[in-house]
Amino acid sequence: MVLKNLLRRKTRTFLTLLGIAIGVAAVVALGAIAEGFINSYSTILSSSGADIILAQGDAADILLSAVDENIAPQVASIYGVRRVAGALLGIIQMPDVPYFVVMGLDPNEFAMKHYRVVEGETIRGQRQVLLGRTAAKTFKKKIGDNYKLQEVSFKVVGIFETGSGMEEMGAVITLKEAQEIFKKPRQVAYFQIQVQRPDLIDPIIKELARRYPKLSASRSDDYMEGQQQTQMFRAMGWFIGLIAVVGGGLGMMNTMLMSVFERTREIGTLRALGWRRARVVRMILGEAFVLSILGGILGSILGIALTLWINQLPALIGMMDNAITPGLFVQAMIVALFLGAAGGIYPAMRAANLQPVEAMRYEGVSVKSAQSKFHFGGIALRNIFRQRTRTVLTTLAIGVGVGLVVTLGGMADGMVAQLGTMGSKSGELTITEAKASDMGLAAIDDRVGRWTAGLPEVEYVSGLLFGVATIPGTPYFLVFGIEPTSFAIRHFAITEGDRIRGSKEMLLGRIAAKNLKKKVGDTLQVVGATYRVVGIYETGTGYEDAGGVIPLVETQRAFKKPNQVSFFMVKLKDPAKADRVRAQIEARWSQVAVSKSTEFAEKTNDMQTFRSMASALSFLSILIGGVGIMNAMLMSVFERTREIGTLRALGWRRRRVVGMIVSESVALAFLSGIAGILLGVGLGNLIAMEPTMGAWLKGEYSFRLFAQAIGIALVLGGIGALYPAWRAANLSPIEALRYE
Repeated sequence: MVLKNLLRRKTRTFLTLLGIAIGVAAVVALGAIAEGFINSYSTILSSSGADIILAQGDAADILLSAVDENIAPQVASIYGVRRVAGALLGIIQMPDVPYFVVMGLDPNEFAMKHYRVVEGETIRGQRQVLLGRTAAKTFKKKIGDNYKLQEVSFKVVGIFETGSGMEEMGAVITLKEAQEIFKKPRQVAYFQIQVQRPDLIDPIIKELARRYPKLSASRSDDYMEGQQQTQMFRAMGWFIGLIAVVGGGLGMMNTMLMSVFERTREIGTLRALGWRRARVVRMILGEAFVLSILGGILGSILGIALTLWINQLPALIGMMDNAITPGLFVQAMIVALFLGAAGGIYPAMRAANLQPVEAMRYEGVSVKSAQSKFHFGGIALRNIFRQRTRTVLTTLAIGVGVGLVVTLGGMADGMVAQLGTMGSKSGELTITEAKASDMGLAAIDDRVGRWTAGLPEVEYVSGLLFGVATIPGTPYFLVFGIEPTSFAIRHFAITEGDRIRGSKEMLLGRIAAKNLKKKVGDTLQVVGATYRVVGIYETGTGYEDAGGVIPLVETQRAFKKPNQVSFFMVKLKDPAKADRVRAQIEARWSQVAVSKSTEFAEKTNDMQTFRSMASALSFLSILIGGVGIMNAMLMSVFERTREIGTLRALGWRRRRVVGMIVSESVALAFLSGIAGILLGVGLGNLIAMEPTMGAWLKGEYSFRLFAQAIGIALVLGGIGALYPAWRAANLSPIEALRYE
């Protein structure tokens, strides 16, 4: 009986299944992406045969970890340790590949054996590189070719395979040369440690923790599970996936409610024949659960297909190896069943509470005769509000998708605006590393700044080193290293206390001071050193006010980046000469990129990646909205079949019927766009209130963004109306008048 009821309206059932499936596919795909990144990192850390990973304890990411390589002999002397190998992991930007993994290893250490050479030979001398099989194919390189990493030319001496897609889309060079190109002299990102017996792993970890309290030792297989970014990846995947699922859930509720409305007389008859309320509830819930289970299965298949497709993109190839796990399918079915319960409970209760006598008298949705003329604001709005519940649910379903566009777009615009504000207040030009895959990994030599300061058109050059640390109370604490006498320090307006005068002094942002409960005179430990808070500053920029400022030389020491900055801010004597100065700097220093301070953030790899991710997620949510509006308009056509037949019999042409349905759909979409803007801004403001990360994600909402949201909604309305309008226009007047 459940299947029979669902198949009464095959098109509506299919569209509802599709809406649920897209939401479930989002959960599967986003979960797979998160697990893929985690698995890829775990493979890199554990595949060499290492039992223990020793890295910087308060590093926010393994890429930001910096450990002195000179402690290797001390670690090797610990009882039970067999071998110790330092590794330097770096990521750079390559053409069409924003995240290209470069591993620096000692060719004579055990970790090198993991890279199985299938062509050529292993590294033996200087300026030699092993390329992964996928990287060699992507960049069309063979043995003997030259290959540039960070403007340094290497000779390809071998092609390797490991079975890991992320590694095979990367390269291996010697540790010394990796330290050189990543500007990390005498440093490693982590040590890989092999032990003599498995039962010695835990005692050695305890001994490492005792000897090196500023470092973190853990089993190589478990290292990523203990990292903050692992939890963040998973939480983000669930959060955005569930937003997409909400759209599917609202579509489910809409479908079940319409089914109840259509079968009101039938349900009244069943109640009159003795069906109890519980039996009616079971029937409606049964239909909802069958829909959700089928949608869950279809969504899982779509999610797998989407994951496999993403894994073949050049920019992300190999990033999602071994990401599809049984746990993802369990999550998908849990989400689907939750949708069934959430989408079916209200329609089931409504059906169960129908009075038999009133239900048997039900004649359908009350309608008024159509006007001889219709327009956008009149009959269109009146028609869509005939079924207020359906209109509200459809508006919310579409609004969720549009709202996600607004939220993510606002976050991206907010990040650009915040970075642009800091840069523009400190100079007209910003110098960045040309091929940095991440601002936190950017490194520019001090010499660039000194040379630039000597140009006659330049008034001030301010270097800034950007660092991220983990401290109690926040997983991501931003550290800004700036010379206390530089022009850029003026941007940090002191509201309490005084400016930095000594080496172990810190300015703390207003938001950070509030979250960490610190005031002037207190101390704060960051990256292994203790600093005294001498002042509280406020810039009006969220991510700056959530961090702290220490002297540049202290930041370089703390983050082990001697004579380096993340970017330079250049103030000119005459801003009109900005283009000429930019050309001069780029001609002299090929490893840097120069842009206007108000524009540089938009050009960074970080922002381009975020916008790409936001566009993909927005498209997914919009797709759900499009299915929802098509479903709603089809329901409207089914309900009004006799009315449309009457209009056709009275002389309405097909074109006029199409215009009526399209205008109703566009009106509904416009209302959904307004709802989406309100939902998106509300969600963005809610996220911004989160104490630890909210300041980073504070959105900026412009008229352009709102116009884009309304435009998307209207396009959805137009597309979603096409099939229902075609169906309505092609109804035969005689058959439509007979429709029951």
